[in-house]
Amino acid sequence: MPFGRRTVGRKADGGSGGRSDRAWSDARRLRYWWQAERELLLKTLAAVPDDAVDIEIEEGGWSPKGMAAHRLFWEAEERAAIEEHLGDTFPTLLDFPTRRIDSTNAAAVASLGDRRLSALIRALQDLRERTAILVERLPDEHLNAQGNPARILLGVALEHDREHRRQLESRFGALAED
Repeated sequence: MPFGRRTVGRKADGGSGGRSDRAWSDARRLRYWWQAERELLLKTLAAVPDDAVDIEIEEGGWSPKGMAAHRLFWEAEERAAIEEHLGDTFPTLLDFPTRRIDSTNAAAVASLGDRRLSALIRALQDLRERTAILVERLPDEHLNAQGNPARILLGVALEHDREHRRQLESRFGALAED
């Protein structure tokens, strides 16, 4: 489901004076939740016990280290797609053939998964900081418009992080400190 089709009823942080974030524009809400889910996933990955970094999260699934490698690969693809959008080009990522997702995921995990989890997390943090700079350049009107590629990219990215954070939490419990 693309971002913005359901109401988010959470309270805003900081200087909102306790107002609901329903008063926020979709662009502001999307940027906020995109960043929040990214931080939560990184904190959850960092809290995985050392003796569990290579344990499958689900039967036949990735380990936390494999998941970090997976997200590092896709973060680079998401960043490239945002750059394409900012260059007034339709992001090729949005035309990625679904039949290639499994083989692409396997290749990404195989090529990056031999690194230590801490190194993968640092690489992901670095790439995400650079991606965040690009996200700030996205015009609000693009993020406010249903069906806009920028809105779709950020919505899918935040849902992707949320999905993997929840997988980690289902296996290891809520590891991230609030």
